[in-house]
Amino acid sequence: MTENSTLSPMAFALKLLGLRNHSQKELERKLLKKGYETESIVSVLEKLTRQGVLDDRIFAMELIRSRSRRKPAGKLKIGVELRKKGVSEPIIGELLKEYDSTALCYRAAEKKIASLYQLTDAERKRKLEVFLNNRGFEWQEIQTVLKQLHASSTDFEEPC
Repeated sequence: MTENSTLSPMAFALKLLGLRNHSQKELERKLLKKGYETESIVSVLEKLTRQGVLDDRIFAMELIRSRSRRKPAGKLKIGVELRKKGVSEPIIGELLKEYDSTALCYRAAEKKIASLYQLTDAERKRKLEVFLNNRGFEWQEIQTVLKQLHASSTDFEEPC
């Protein structure tokens, strides 16, 4: 018998939350996968929510803050990640309204452009567009950032 098989659903949930914050849906999925009964899972989730230990809004804010520092991404990618984690649409919508993805787009582009010094200006622009698009930034933000980079750098020329 393993250590985890003797844990109550509450103890297992607290163990998971001790490692990192989780959304309610994410924690529910992990408890179900572990084999706990639905009734006990619902009870645990309600109790943790009432106690303020489990809060999707705080979870989403922490995830956004973490991603913004470590690997800046656009609203599109952050929204997809939050949905996968089970965060509700109203919370996602509210938090993404406050999300300054243009500044993060600029930061990501500045960091990436350093690795593209050996390319021509046209290749550099194309690579940056693809890179930023893959990070979930919107096309208008990408174009704004590329113009800002062009204006601040003499070796970044915008092709026709």
